[in-house]
Amino acid sequence: MDLHGKQLAIATAGTVLAFLVLIVLVATIGGGLRSYERSEIAIADIDISAEALGIADALLNVTAYLDNSGDAKSGEVNVLVKAYDADTNLLVASNETKVGEIEKRETVSATTYLKLPKEGGYRLQIVVFEDGKGILRGERKIYGLSRLEPPSVAKISIRELDFLVEAVEVETGRGKEYAIVNTTIYIDNLGEDIDSLRALVKARDNETRLIADRNWEDLEFLKEGTTSLHYAELKVLNGRDYTFEIQIWQSERIIKESTGVVMLSSFVNRTVVVEAKEKTVEISPEVEITDFIRGRGTAYGEKGGYTVPGKIMPTPVPAAPGFETLSVAFAFFITLVLLLKKRRGM
Repeated sequence: MDLHGKQLAIATAGTVLAFLVLIVLVATIGGGLRSYERSEIAIADIDISAEALGIADALLNVTAYLDNSGDAKSGEVNVLVKAYDADTNLLVASNETKVGEIEKRETVSATTYLKLPKEGGYRLQIVVFEDGKGILRGERKIYGLSRLEPPSVAKISIRELDFLVEAVEVETGRGKEYAIVNTTIYIDNLGEDIDSLRALVKARDNETRLIADRNWEDLEFLKEGTTSLHYAELKVLNGRDYTFEIQIWQSERIIKESTGVVMLSSFVNRTVVVEAKEKTVEISPEVEITDFIRGRGTAYGEKGGYTVPGKIMPTPVPAAPGFETLSVAFAFFITLVLLLKKRRGM
């Protein structure tokens, strides 16, 4: 190889070496710059809202606010939301939302939707991924989804229940006494005007748990923002205690329930145990159920007695002459004898 060829080979080798050194320097400088300019993602806040989809399910809206406080934009960011059953810790549902790149000094929101059963509580886990790598994790717990009502359900509330004895009836032949109990239901309409609601009123015997009587009542038109009164009458055996159950129905399902207690055992004779010897005595009630009938007064009938529903009360009979009448007659007789003797002595 001549001198010119050697010089050319040396120049080529030098060029290649310089190029390799330049690549190493660029890679080193670039890596150093990236180590100081990088994204810093953090979960700033989490908002959770829910709405009922129907009787059984609810739709959960989970919004995570992601803050990039670094000096470089982030990579591709995704948010994964998982719902675990609070009692069993089993995964119930999960969903993922793509966020994309987050610029430096920027905060973005990522909304994820989950469909969950309304029963029980849940532990929500929010996981943030950047370029496929999990970098953040947050948790929240939620309860009470069963109280959510679909928008189509009437927003009503049973404010109060009143019970009134309307009358007492005695069954002919058997002598059984029945009370006619009027139930007054106070209903608040907290939503828009609504109609086509029905109320099922039941009287359940507290001892046997059997239904003694029940009745359906149409609630008709309920005006927005008002309280209305509704009435139902049930016939129950006197002398027993009952739980009155009220169920409000809309479109073939129950939307509200309430209960009240009516105690009629105070109006009949009953046997009680006295002291430790277990001596039993029969005591009479201090009041009668007819004392609670609305508008009860003294109305005299054709036979001189006053009547209440189901009963005829006899008119009090004047007492026969007693010791007071005999004493007055004897005193009159003594006085008469003294006057006669006085006249004879004159």
